[in-house]
Amino acid sequence: MDWTDDLSRAWSREYPDFDTASFPPLVRLARLGLLIERFQQEVVAPFEISAGDYGVLAALRRAGRPYALKPSNLYVRLHRSSGGMTKTLKKLEEQGLVERSPDPNDGRGSLVSLTPAGLELQDEIFQAFLLASQSLLAPLSESRLRADDEALRELLAIFEERLSR
Repeated sequence: MDWTDDLSRAWSREYPDFDTASFPPLVRLARLGLLIERFQQEVVAPFEISAGDYGVLAALRRAGRPYALKPSNLYVRLHRSSGGMTKTLKKLEEQGLVERSPDPNDGRGSLVSLTPAGLELQDEIFQAFLLASQSLLAPLSESRLRADDEALRELLAIFEERLSR
């Protein structure tokens, strides 16, 4: 029994004619989202960068060599506004972690790329995330982890389909 079960029983008591069975998983997912955000912040805090800033470095790294993307690709991939991305990129540029250069394929555009310092920092944070994630999920067996991942994949697909309309 946890507080989510108590919440569910209270709603069932107050609305006995309604099926409230969908509430507990949604409440747990909402709580999990908050806890994951806090976990990410704790992992990146020692590196004096925000989880959102790290998301940009990681997106550039995942792009593969030469670790460069157009700013518009970044804000689409990271689901951010163009103004928010501009602010983040300016901060990362001032820290020497990314640099902008003219896009050789588009004379009007630019590319954002990782600097050597940005690449090194991204690698350090990635390794910290990997170790922290492995430690956090160590109590789950490999088969349980796969099953949970599949269940989360299904839930995510439902939300993404519903909210992308």
